[in-house]
Amino acid sequence: MQATSVLFMENPMTTLFQTNIEQLLKAHNLLEKFQSESQFHVRFDMPHYDRLVIERLGNLISVAHYFEQNGDLVADPDVELHYPTWTPTAITQIFGYRRKKFIERDGKTFVDTRFHKEVSSFLTLWARNIQAQGWAEKGKVHDDPHD
Repeated sequence: MQATSVLFMENPMTTLFQTNIEQLLKAHNLLEKFQSESQFHVRFDMPHYDRLVIERLGNLISVAHYFEQNGDLVADPDVELHYPTWTPTAITQIFGYRRKKFIERDGKTFVDTRFHKEVSSFLTLWARNIQAQGWAEKGKVHDDPHD
């Protein structure tokens, strides 16, 4: 148990990705709900862009774009982060490429030492795109619970 707490120590700096996702949630009056409830889901729609979904289940955050292919929803990308530190723990990209920070083999857990730097670089780029595309201003919360 102690090893887990060391791996997810409070992040001394708020990342651009965290800042932009929190600004998006705040712009739609959802930040407090995201922070206070252990189960959270919201889908944003915006013309000409893939839907953007933000979820929280306990200490897991998922942020993903979804598109439809042959009637199926496909996440690309889908990033998983630890809450409340916003530390990236896994990323899945198109065609099933999945990379995890923690790799389990033969009953042992190993840490991919390059994971954090490489995924954090991608998240900074994605955060800039989310901001430049205007999701906080133009994105609409999808209200249909059946869709």
